[in-house]
Order: sequence, then structure tokens, then C-alpha cells
Amino acid sequence: MVGLGPGDPDLRTIGAQRALDAADRIILRTAVHPGLDDLIHDPRTSTCDDLYKHLTSFDEVYAGIVERVLDTARAQRVVYAVPGHPRFGERTVAALQARCTEEGIPATIHAGVSALDAISQALGIDLMAAKAQLLDATTIDAWLHREPFAGGLLDVVPTRPVLVNQVYSAAIASSVKLALSRVFPGDHAIAVVRAAGVSGVETTVECPLHRLDHQSVDHLTSVWVPALPLLQASRSAATLHRLAGLLRSPSGCPWDRKQTHESLRDAAIEEAHEVVDAIDEGDQDHLAEELGDLLIQVALHAQIAEEAGDFTIEDVYDHVNRKLVRRHPHVFGDAAARTVEDVVETWQGIKARERRDKGLSEPESHPFDRLPRSMPVMTRVAQVLGPSNGAEGVVAAEKLGDQLLNAVELLVAAGLDPERALEQAFRRRSLVSV
Repeated sequence: MVGLGPGDPDLRTIGAQRALDAADRIILRTAVHPGLDDLIHDPRTSTCDDLYKHLTSFDEVYAGIVERVLDTARAQRVVYAVPGHPRFGERTVAALQARCTEEGIPATIHAGVSALDAISQALGIDLMAAKAQLLDATTIDAWLHREPFAGGLLDVVPTRPVLVNQVYSAAIASSVKLALSRVFPGDHAIAVVRAAGVSGVETTVECPLHRLDHQSVDHLTSVWVPALPLLQASRSAATLHRLAGLLRSPSGCPWDRKQTHESLRDAAIEEAHEVVDAIDEGDQDHLAEELGDLLIQVALHAQIAEEAGDFTIEDVYDHVNRKLVRRHPHVFGDAAARTVEDVVETWQGIKARERRDKGLSEPESHPFDRLPRSMPVMTRVAQVLGPSNGAEGVVAAEKLGDQLLNAVELLVAAGLDPERALEQAFRRRSLVSV
């Protein structure tokens, strides 16, 4: 198995050329690649391009290629030749090596000049020093087809550059554009590199990200996306954590540096209420903004905790991610839950087991006491009472509201806390069976 390099015969390795010269048969994965004239006209050479034409998926094509090469290798010395490097983006090579090991067929892999080498040269960039992230455009396209349930699959850090290979069609380019636009701004300047390493054919075109799918692309096309400055990666969760750290640092904001868990306590409640207001308004832009304000509270509390050595933001993520997986065995395990009631029963059972494993006491038996103590008493009472078939309509609501307001006024005038009075009354009347 040999790599033919990016498309210039001068870039073939000596080892690869020696293997080609000594072969009884040469099988090309594809002849649709520059710099193969000497091989295409060699009577020992055949290609697998026919499989691409009559099979319906890449998986079927790759399986067909493996069987074809193995059939030949069982009888004679064969060289299977692929573009670029045989270990870079070549699923057939790994599959062939595994099958050869199973069947005891001697196999050797000869390295080749990879697309990374050629692209690095074309861009004049040291990909290792730049800490480039490598992505396969076909994988991005597969992720995008899972939208709107593909959240988190594009695990890209926008403060590091991204190199996307195999951008072989306009449809794939469009998928790459849409996916990267989740973390990079649409006007971010990118470079479209075509036929890197092929003398006289290589081109590099710069354009904004939102114009990517308007560029000419083919099977030799890659996309280079430069990194964003740390504070300009505004679509990244990491930037929020970074900002919280900067605001709390010695050179940060005096107000932020002064805050504690206790001083931010009411702010968390206030921001949650503002999220609820945005939901009630039905304003999606406002909801996105208010959810962001709520995330600020999470980031600040995590930063304060990290400074005290208590926990970090990663601990927060670890707790919630493990909890979600643990409490959804019907999604991430082999449990069954066909109805909402089944899910609730499973959830409650897992919660009870978690408490026992932690050595915690059983939760309060009264529904009122199982709700957060910081929740307003009126809200707790309403939740415990639940929906009813009582008086309805505007007139009834106004009348009952007036009575409630009068009661609150009397309590305040008497120097009593309306919340505490309501809780005591609720407990005395034992309106809910335990």
C-alpha cells in the first residue's frame, strides 16, 4: 500500500516508486487525480473508479475496494496506490491492513507526502506551531444532517485555526460554511486551497466564510480558517469563562472582584425570573439574551469557587453531564421508558438511589418541603396544591386577587411577614396529605 503524494510525480517517495516498479499488479483507488499519467498507461494498472459509479454509498465503495485488492493479493504481488498519504483520510488502507493480518497476507505501507504537507507549503504556515484543528468535511456534512439535534458535535475551538479537508463539492462546502458559522462570524476571512502541491494547478483564494459555497471546489479542495483573537470568539462558551476570569483578576473590574457567592445570590434568582419573562413574552432574541445573562451567573460563581480552591467550571460540566447520562438510561443505556410517566418513575428511582449511595437522608415527606426553600412561599403553595377546578374567569380572579391583597396589607400593617404567615397557615390546615 503506497501513498502517491498530492499529485506531482516529483513528490512521490523513493520507497513508493520502488514498490510500484516491482509490482506484478497496480490497483489505483482512483485515477481521478493529477500526476498519474505514467501509471494510468501502465498495462499492470487498473482502477476502482467503476465502483464509485455503480455503488450507492462510500461504505459500499470502500468495502468493494478492499475485496478487489484482497482477491488480487491472494494470487500475486500487488501495489494498492492512493492519493496523498495512505494514513491520512484513507479508510480503505486501515481496512485492508486489518484483513491482511486476519488472512496472513504480508502487507507493507509506504508513506507518502500528505495533503497536510502540501497545504502547509501552500499557505506558508507551520500547522503544528499554529495548533491547527483537522476536520473532515464529509463528517461535518453528516453532523449537519442531524440538525437540530447535532449540538456539541462540532467540537471546534475558534481561538485555534481549523483546516477542513475533502471539501469536494458545492453541497459539502455549504455544509462546512453552515457548521463553522456556529462559532466563527460570517465575515471571517478564510482561504480556499485547491490542488496544493500540484505545480501549475495549485490555487489559494481568500474570501469571507459566508461566501465559501460560492467558490470553485473539487476533490482537491481544502479550507483554512484562521484563529480568532481570544476576546473576539464571542460565540464560544470558553470565551465567557475567560471573561469571568479576566473580570475577577487583579487588573479586572472592581465590582466583579468584590462579589461573593452570597452577594450574587439574589442576582441568580433575578436573572432566572428575567428568563421566564422573556419566555412569557415569546421574544426569542430577548430569550437568547436573558439566557446569556443567566450563564454569566454560572461563570462568575464557578470563577469565585476556583479562586477559593473549591471547584472549577469543568466540575460544573462534569456534574451535569454525568447526571444527564445517568438519569436517562432509556436513552443512553438499555432501560425502557415508553411514556412520560415511565421517565418520571425512572428519574425518581435513580435520584433515590443516588441519595442512598451518598449516605444522604431521605427527602422530606411533605411535598412543600421538597421544593427549594428559596422559592417564594406563594409559588411553593401553588405548586403543591396543583391545578384545580375552582373559580375561573376575570371577575373571580379580580375578586380573589383583591382579597389576597387586602390580607397582605393587613399583615404588613401588623408588622408580620406575609410569606411566613402563608407558610404557617398552609402547614396548619394540612391541605395536602403526606
